Amino acid sequence: MFRYPVMLKKDGQDILVTFKDVPEAITFGKNENDALKKAVDALETGLSFYVDKRKALPIPSKPKRGQKTVSPSTLDTANS
Repeated sequence: MFRYPVMLKKDGQDILVTFKDVPEAITFGKNENDALKKAVDALETGLSFYVDKRKALPIPSKPKRGQKTVSPSTLDTANS
């Protein structure tokens, strides 16, 4: 399964979520847990742009030590 490294950065009161491998995927969360939950939806939305354009999905880079990762849901991956 594809596991994409997540970049989490404090942005005011919220946590900004971005993906090096899928720059289209951006979201915010109130805290780290909320940010990681919302990251799945953002990742799936970002990857859908590749599917819509019939482009290959980006290969996830290797996460840095301790870096969190997120996977798209199995159903969305199967539809890709």
